[in-house]
Amino acid sequence: MKLKWILSLIFLLVLGQGKVSAQKVVDTAQAKYETSKLVIERLKRQRTLQIYLPKGYSTSSKRYPVIYIQDGQDAYIKDALDGDKWYADSLVNLMAEERQCILVAVYAGSGSTRTNEYNPYLGNSDGAIYASYLAKVVKPYIDANYHTKDDAKYTAIVGSATGGIIATYTAAKYSDIFGVAGIFSPAYRQSPGIFDDITKQAINTKSRFFLAYGDAEDNEAADVNRMNTILRHKKMSSKNIPSPLVIKGAKADQKQWRTDFEAFYNWFIDKL
Repeated sequence: MKLKWILSLIFLLVLGQGKVSAQKVVDTAQAKYETSKLVIERLKRQRTLQIYLPKGYSTSSKRYPVIYIQDGQDAYIKDALDGDKWYADSLVNLMAEERQCILVAVYAGSGSTRTNEYNPYLGNSDGAIYASYLAKVVKPYIDANYHTKDDAKYTAIVGSATGGIIATYTAAKYSDIFGVAGIFSPAYRQSPGIFDDITKQAINTKSRFFLAYGDAEDNEAADVNRMNTILRHKKMSSKNIPSPLVIKGAKADQKQWRTDFEAFYNWFIDKL
């Protein structure tokens, strides 16, 4: 455990070389936000998308990678109270222009609606419908209306806790669309069927998966490492499936996921 923590710390320090940290600086100056609402036709309900556009977007023809964030209501510092969000917009806003992305924060439903959409392994779940909505409605809409790099290698999906379940499922099932996944403190214990499903799922061998958890969480380590092993057996390059990032003393909360997202973001951009 001590060695794992040391390696995780070194990983974070390396990622931080020459890069800004949202943990130390907050800035959304010149950032632009747009809001859209798209209907999930089969479920007769809609989801709010809040799109962050990097500074300089409106005066440039440059195309950007895109990250689709589940539980999008927790994504941005501009909506934060007492530091309870991921600060994803501030992190990107502080990056050099060549390291910036478009962020699409997909707001979750409330209560049982969120659970049904984020966990495809429950009885009568809406998860498969929701994943299809992300792949076949949300992404085409974003690509049609914004300056995106639409190839799978430039398209990431991220989620935490139950959002980590749907991020895993969607990246596996639609791996030719979402080529990268960031999965933080995934609640795999709530979806034991996910392990057999991912084992059987054909996944694009160019796909990339980044998993992270805190060592003060309950029973996350075994499940996350089990998923990491399953993915590594998919004939994907080992550099595309790094060992899970373990945050010392961290619980499954917004503070940890802010750190996870920063590490994921730099890993994602560094590989493009």
